[in-house]
Amino acid sequence: SVILRRYQNGALSIYEPIENMHKSQILKHSKIPAEINDKIYKEALEGAKKIAERLNYVGTMAVEYFINKNNDLLLNEIAPRVHNSGHLTINAFNVSQFESHIRAVCNLEIISLKKISKAAEMINILGKEIEEYGSKTFNENEFFFDYGKKEIKDKRKMGHLTILKK
Repeated sequence: SVILRRYQNGALSIYEPIENMHKSQILKHSKIPAEINDKIYKEALEGAKKIAERLNYVGTMAVEYFINKNNDLLLNEIAPRVHNSGHLTINAFNVSQFESHIRAVCNLEIISLKKISKAAEMINILGKEIEEYGSKTFNENEFFFDYGKKEIKDKRKMGHLTILKK
């Protein structure tokens, strides 16, 4: 995924590509840096930028890709909103995708994006997994988010854990 923010004046900031792993068609794990080559890295950023500019989009947008066996980049999804794969931006960057969205749509001051951690990963907590996380103790580099959903359903995103790495 590539998460970006575009302002009303056309200014654009792009988070580095995020590598996603799915289980049963549900995002289970995201990480930065993505293990992709320079060609794919550049194509992903350029493609996301073109999409945002052509749509004249303002706000945070996620552009999700697949990479096939021939190492071709294929567009999967355009999400004109904050996206689950970008939740690690809350802890791994100075400005999260959520704050970026508000800054862009409200035309607030542009703050340059800076990575706080060299690497990060986000693990989605699905269904009953939330019960075991509620009683865990976390290290200072681990950040647990419980979405507070009242009903636990199988495969439902109930929270996430972000782990910052050195």
